[in-house]
Amino acid sequence: MIQLPLRIFTKSEDFPFCIQYGYHDTECYMHGHEDFSELVIVLEGSAEHRVGSEHYPISQGDVFVINQDTEHGFTGVSGFRICNIMFRPEVLFDQIYNIRQSAGFQALFVVAPHYLQNCRFSSRLHLQSQEFAAVKGMIRDMIAEYNRRQEGWQTYCFACFLQLCVRLSRLYQLCDTEQHRCVMQLAAATAYMERHFCSSINIADLSEMSGYSQRQFSRLFKGTYGVSPNTYITRLRLQKAQQLLQSTNLPIGEIAWSCGFEDQNYFSRIFRQVTGFTPSAYRRRERSD
Repeated sequence: MIQLPLRIFTKSEDFPFCIQYGYHDTECYMHGHEDFSELVIVLEGSAEHRVGSEHYPISQGDVFVINQDTEHGFTGVSGFRICNIMFRPEVLFDQIYNIRQSAGFQALFVVAPHYLQNCRFSSRLHLQSQEFAAVKGMIRDMIAEYNRRQEGWQTYCFACFLQLCVRLSRLYQLCDTEQHRCVMQLAAATAYMERHFCSSINIADLSEMSGYSQRQFSRLFKGTYGVSPNTYITRLRLQKAQQLLQSTNLPIGEIAWSCGFEDQNYFSRIFRQVTGFTPSAYRRRERSD
């Protein structure tokens, strides 16, 4: 499989983001993304979207995300015009906790792309005329700013991109098909974890919320996110603890408790396993930089 790196689309190492129009009069060869994800909005025409060995019809108003290592391409094109937004999610979304608390965001940007790659998932977000016109306007504004590159263009484009992501995430939650509902079940549980990770979270409650058995939920979650639900929660707590160690003078025990760790010794041990530093040493290192 041909793997395309983000650097062939943008030379900006400090801003891993590219937006462009794509015009396809002939089929687009099968390829994967080496180090980026891609948000695709179909602006005109139609095509067959090839994902692995599967083919799915797509047309104007369809929106979907392709993650890295997913082999895809387009065939059967007819007046096919799209907008490609290429980005590294671990860079652009890592510190934007609020957007990760949206079930629609988890569904559109994490769960659905995984299902598309692995589960013969044919459903996608489809924009109706009013929303389609609004999204086209946002894209037009973002591309103009991206190409002009005036002072502050990176901040402007990032702000517009986040606005677009929020809008699309909200719209995804309104979709009402069986495949969408399956995606939303898992996404809703993840969004709950993102909102309440500092509190006690019971995996049995999460599985009930998702509509799956505990075994199914744990299997689907790990298949999608790469880690178990408990590990995911622990990572969220440690990320929050790192923030507090950097930005506050709160005692270590209070930080541990406020992030959902009931035992300070356990918190310190896990923190050192993950970061290589004790909480106190991490704070000193961050303050000295």
